[in-house]
Amino acid sequence: MLALLGREAMRRLRNAHTANGLTPQQFQLLGLLHDHGPSAQSDLAAATDTAASVLVTQLNPLEAEGLVARERDPHDRRRHLVMITDDGQRRLGTASTAQKQVDDALFRSLNTRQRAQLAQLLALVRDDLTEGNTHCGTPASLDIRMS
Repeated sequence: MLALLGREAMRRLRNAHTANGLTPQQFQLLGLLHDHGPSAQSDLAAATDTAASVLVTQLNPLEAEGLVARERDPHDRRRHLVMITDDGQRRLGTASTAQKQVDDALFRSLNTRQRAQLAQLLALVRDDLTEGNTHCGTPASLDIRMS
């Protein structure tokens, strides 16, 4: 049942993200930058469990659209820092609203108490499966909100 629900949820979320000009991975990157501020590309690669070469292919279109900016780290010229721009903040906000609408549609049959309980239970399962790894799942500010 979880696999079926997960597939349907991902389809709907992917559609919400692409309607806002983002892939789910780009949405996650913008969320991480929003939550944690400027980050080294190597840290973003580790946080998303993505190869550095693949991360670059996700960042390039975001930079071309002006949603992120990359600059040399003033403390370590070998590293690039990635930061979300004002346009990136706006796009993330719009995509987050679309994601919340998907969440609301997915869980419309549950009342407020049930939604809060489900969110808590899912977080417990996620944390157990990931051994509390903060790099797993969605950025904290964009985590499942069912209230």
